[in-house]
Amino acid sequence: MASRLILVFGAKGGLGRSVIAGNLAVAIARRTKRATALWDLDWMGGGSQASYLDLDPPPGNWADVVRGAKALDDALAEHESGVSLLAAPPVGEALVPRAADVASIARELARDHELVVADTSFPNLGHEAMVALFDMASVVLLLVTPDITTLNASKAVIDQARALRFPLEKIHVVLNRAGSVDELGPDDITEHLERPLIGQVPSSGAVVASLNRGEPIVLKQPSHPVSAGILQLGARALAQSATNLESAAKGVLARATERPVTQAAPGPSASVAPSSAGSEVKAVVPHQAPVVDEALVELRREVHRELVEALKRFNLSLEYLADPTRKGEIREKVLEVTAEILDQLEDVPLRNRAERVAFINAIADEAVGFGPLERFLADPAVTEVMVNGHRTIYVERSGKLTRTPDTFTDEKQLRVVIDRIVAPIGRRVDESSPMCDARLPDGSRVNVIIPPLALTGSTITIRKFPNYRLGIEDLVKFGSLNQDMAHFLKCSILAKLNVFISGGTGSGKTTLLNVLSGFIPSDERIVTIEDAAELKLHQDHVISLESRPPNLEGTGAIAIRDLVRNSLRMRPDRIIVGEVRGGEALDMLQAMNTGHDGSLATGHANSPRDALSRLETMVLMGGVELPSRAIREQIASAIQIIVQISRLKDGSRKITRISEVAGMESDTIVMQDLFAYDQETVDAQGRVVGQFRYTGLVPNAADQFARVGLKFGAGGMSLS
Repeated sequence: MASRLILVFGAKGGLGRSVIAGNLAVAIARRTKRATALWDLDWMGGGSQASYLDLDPPPGNWADVVRGAKALDDALAEHESGVSLLAAPPVGEALVPRAADVASIARELARDHELVVADTSFPNLGHEAMVALFDMASVVLLLVTPDITTLNASKAVIDQARALRFPLEKIHVVLNRAGSVDELGPDDITEHLERPLIGQVPSSGAVVASLNRGEPIVLKQPSHPVSAGILQLGARALAQSATNLESAAKGVLARATERPVTQAAPGPSASVAPSSAGSEVKAVVPHQAPVVDEALVELRREVHRELVEALKRFNLSLEYLADPTRKGEIREKVLEVTAEILDQLEDVPLRNRAERVAFINAIADEAVGFGPLERFLADPAVTEVMVNGHRTIYVERSGKLTRTPDTFTDEKQLRVVIDRIVAPIGRRVDESSPMCDARLPDGSRVNVIIPPLALTGSTITIRKFPNYRLGIEDLVKFGSLNQDMAHFLKCSILAKLNVFISGGTGSGKTTLLNVLSGFIPSDERIVTIEDAAELKLHQDHVISLESRPPNLEGTGAIAIRDLVRNSLRMRPDRIIVGEVRGGEALDMLQAMNTGHDGSLATGHANSPRDALSRLETMVLMGGVELPSRAIREQIASAIQIIVQISRLKDGSRKITRISEVAGMESDTIVMQDLFAYDQETVDAQGRVVGQFRYTGLVPNAADQFARVGLKFGAGGMSLS
């Protein structure tokens, strides 16, 4: 049985891509009786096809298949039309697929389905997964709406395809939401894009109604003009020349593994390989040094030199190209010029289109972005990026560290990227100031340290934050705490208890702080204080303060402690200290003890008891001469709740203790655990198994909790 892939994509969001793809699959399945699969390739998570087909929640998704959590057959959901849905991962569980991922899944889908309709959220051809999908597709439906913004974005995609030597005869334009007399017509569109129009779908409010009902319009209203347009589109798409999906997928898998991992040209062919199961993709073996391909190293240097010269003819420079406000526009120019340079060179050691795309994108990343870090920063599954010198890059996914095959060309390129990171926020890294904390435009935290302090070369550590703002229910879903603990923490914030979040590096303290700060009422004035601003509060009345390092003369430094003191003059209702590290602990405690109830802070410690000891030590670091008992009394009266969060051996993050500071007995601070996580075992997949429990103790602050509706009694906790 020969299978075919119809790829539906658009150059931007909001074009109605998912509506067209879903209805197209249903229409073909019902009219032709062919075994049809609908593949929701929304890699950011939260795709709409499961909801539109009223199959939410589906039994699984394609990310489960890639990760090996489910077999493909177990992940498919069956719709009444006969369509088999392979859903997208939910929000918060995003995964950027690699070439081998999509090829493995496509090969499996092809075995039982004559037709696969892929609804992809990739907006261009700059990712290896999109390259693989294009190579496997029989026809590519480029969705446009009749406005100049969309047409310009679509034209850029077609130009990119031409520069990357894609077969343009595969690309057919679909005009969606057609019909207004004031909009661009079919002739205008075909002339602008220089590609044929394969179908038109009119604009109609009935589409929105069908979405809300979870009923594809072609199924429930087959005579509607929208349905007629989609049915005609399906017939024309099927009439296009066929590409055998299973054979094409095997070819992509072969190309993804034929070249050894190289330091010179990271990309789809070098970084992934199919597992024996054919669906899960394994990265490079941790701690295994990649092989150097000297031919690609030299090609990269030569193209870079030619690019600099070519850009001079356009009166551009690489410094100008790094302007973040023009990044998208300028990147297209770099891609175009780089493709032209490759066309002029002889004996280029790039053996197929996937390698060419990867190479050109690597050059563009180096010219206008953060070089080989770009794809990891764009990957929502990556939570941390670590550069240990220009030859070594590690990433963290699902709590696990893995060495990647990607590298910087040399130390010089790495230092250029470091300067691009720190310069926009007015910081510097050089021999006189070899350490720096910074942040990326999206708020991700960056730490940089260079030689002579870093003996292995310049080092970058990037702690990423998700584009999607997590809420307490997301943490419950991830298994970081249970519902009772979530209610307790929410009420702790509403009751204006002072909360200290304790944990190790990478345990999720800042993420939890962000979540808990979301419970602060919007009518309160909040002052946040951080070394590198990364908190993202949704309230309007927020003042964000950030410390400042010394200038070139070694003066002008503003420490966290200075900011805490100054915040007291700003009439705050709540003070949030991103991380307490030193003498600012005393100022924070004094603030909590002088009318700023409901304040929050984080700090490094391995247990709630250790957190108290650390606070005592940090107060002494401030140079004050106070007896230990006086310091402990300050702590006991200021801090009411300590939340201990830990990263377990399987990479999961869990709140392992919620403890109340219950006062003083003699010279000792009294604490009691209100909630605890008990680890029981580790399962066959290496996952930690345990359970959360409420200890049954009634907190001393029960009266404060009662005022916000949380009651404690013989039956445990209850919300009134």
